[in-house]
Amino acid sequence: MSVTDENLAELFEQYKDEVRETIGTLDNELVAIEQDPTSSETIFSLFRHMHSLKGSSKMFNVDNIANIAHRLEDLMSLIDKNNSILTKHPKIIDLLFKGNDIFRDIIARLEDDIGYTTMTADHVAFVGEIQSQFDKINRRDSQLVDAARKLLDDLESLLPALEEMDTEALKKDIAEVTTGLALATLEEEGANQIRFNYNGVDLTEDVRVMEENLTLFKNGKGGPDQAKAFVEAANRLYRNLAEVAAEDAMSLIAELGDGLSLFDEKELEMDQMMVEFFSSMLNELKEKFHVEVETPAQKTGGGGRSGGGAVKEPQVKTIRVDEAKIDLFLESVGKLITKSEILNHLQFSFRQAGIDTGLLRDFSTVSRTISNDIVNLQRSIMEVRQVEMNNILKKFPRLVRDISHKIGKEAEMNIVGERVPIDKSLLDDVEQAMVHIVRNAVDHGLEEPEARLAAGKPRRGSVNIRVTPEEAAILIEVADDGRGLDLAKIKSKAVERGVLSPEQAEAIGDKEAEMLIFNSGLSTKDQATDLSGRGVGMDVVMTNLKKWNGEVIVDNQPGHGLTVGLRLPVTNTLLTKEAIMLRVGESTFCLPLEFVNEIVTVPASAVHRHKDGAVFRHRDMVISVIDLKGLLGLDRDGVFYEADPKADVSKESHVFIILRGKVDSRQSILADEILGQQKIVIKEFELETFRKLPYFNGLTLLGDGRVVLILDSDKLLES
Repeated sequence: MSVTDENLAELFEQYKDEVRETIGTLDNELVAIEQDPTSSETIFSLFRHMHSLKGSSKMFNVDNIANIAHRLEDLMSLIDKNNSILTKHPKIIDLLFKGNDIFRDIIARLEDDIGYTTMTADHVAFVGEIQSQFDKINRRDSQLVDAARKLLDDLESLLPALEEMDTEALKKDIAEVTTGLALATLEEEGANQIRFNYNGVDLTEDVRVMEENLTLFKNGKGGPDQAKAFVEAANRLYRNLAEVAAEDAMSLIAELGDGLSLFDEKELEMDQMMVEFFSSMLNELKEKFHVEVETPAQKTGGGGRSGGGAVKEPQVKTIRVDEAKIDLFLESVGKLITKSEILNHLQFSFRQAGIDTGLLRDFSTVSRTISNDIVNLQRSIMEVRQVEMNNILKKFPRLVRDISHKIGKEAEMNIVGERVPIDKSLLDDVEQAMVHIVRNAVDHGLEEPEARLAAGKPRRGSVNIRVTPEEAAILIEVADDGRGLDLAKIKSKAVERGVLSPEQAEAIGDKEAEMLIFNSGLSTKDQATDLSGRGVGMDVVMTNLKKWNGEVIVDNQPGHGLTVGLRLPVTNTLLTKEAIMLRVGESTFCLPLEFVNEIVTVPASAVHRHKDGAVFRHRDMVISVIDLKGLLGLDRDGVFYEADPKADVSKESHVFIILRGKVDSRQSILADEILGQQKIVIKEFELETFRKLPYFNGLTLLGDGRVVLILDSDKLLES
């Protein structure tokens, strides 16, 4: 079957889409299996996906994907029969990630070159790597190790039947062989899988810190900071051992304590003699420790999206529809809603004209039914435009995994809110913004493992994404438990880059300083890397958010982490809302009900002038009045808009609309008249001139044909 056959072009497009979806799922499952290498369910799922990739690729003669998937399928089949293989050979997971990246590259190249279906030299080399891994799994020494483990298990089962003296000796021999096996079967990069404990006390972290710093000193790379870290870890180890020491280890522990005291009292340096002394002490002590090999699942425990096995994706049947067709249909629905409001306007006119009551009632019933049906139709088509946030969120566990491995950090990702819907038109820009935020969280925010331990934090950092639906928006929060923002350094860099003058940097508050990270060209890194340091990433975030009328929220907790929130509209297309119509002077405006906290009538005598505006008391709160006429440049005679200066103020009253914004509001606007409530279709300004209007977020067409501007509560409150 040839993919160049025109009759198969559509099927080939579907094949590529399915492969892309599979690649995304594989990324997720590989992150999960790295956390729990013994998960039979995830192992089988990986095997099944490789099998499907092989079959569909063979159908379309995409030989490179088919051949690589076939070899990886064989590998997963072997692992499926013995799920301890991944624990003993952790490099397999890196191999699987590499294979998935090759699939991604092939699919991307097929977009431009439909003939990119044959094996290249790189693909052949990768298949060779897979074969090499097969050889490692099947080699003789691996089988001997398994046999030795089985023998140890058998011996342990016999212990209760032996004499007490023989039992103790045999236990010691078994412990030594077990330790030797654990160390022998670990690959070089598996050092962090070893755990040490003594009489129930976990000594792993302190042993690791000591070993790492001793290695630095042996290589002539250690300094005062490394010496301090080493001594602190050695003192913790000494104190922990002293509390639980058995008789056979007391003399060694006492010798370590004497060495540390001498080092401290004489203010010695970590010269070669001291390095040799402490290395020797540590090696002798390790012989007393119980050694076990930790699986990645033990490191991270449960919780979050990244652990506990692969996340099952719901099976959803889909059809592919051109997005432009949906937009066209949605626009037609908007016109129907406007026509529905014309019917409501006619109903009012008929009532004013004294039309027969029975006829008017029938007309009203039909009009209401049509209106409800149109709204339901619009809601349904809006849902067609929406996709779940999981479409982009599922990519981030892999991103965090790759970045942390690249820069030598340890990080996990937890995700909440994958099922929250978002308009598909926002998806690409949201993903691009989140990539920069997550990348910064790992690269800038999270500390190195040793620094985290020194700060009393877990060795492994966390990056958490939470998506929360709001009334007409969604809030996406990316939080890390790292070091937070160094505001002094940010201000210094802003002055250095010419973003602020020294005087401005001194004057601005913390919140303003936090927002400086979104300035183009501003980075706190002294040296640029391929991950960060050029000062363009967070600038992209702000640019994308402004494009969709979104908002950025920053919560900085120095020493404890940073949260960056993105608040975005649920959709960028046609919106229908309930709104109140109000008259201000000679002009009519719409204000969506979601912006209205309360409408109150206040006696004129209760309204007081305050500076350049006015205030009134309502429910034990002082409510300020936004001078809407002044803001909009409408004619006015005064803040209270009294039509007759000689009128009896005690009998006058004013209608105020107390606004609801993104924060608790105690502000209001004065309306000369509330004209009623109706359903409106919000349309964006098409002309750039209108987009510059500061206090409006669109326009609507009324049933009587008038075009009315829609007030934006948030912008009014900011004024």
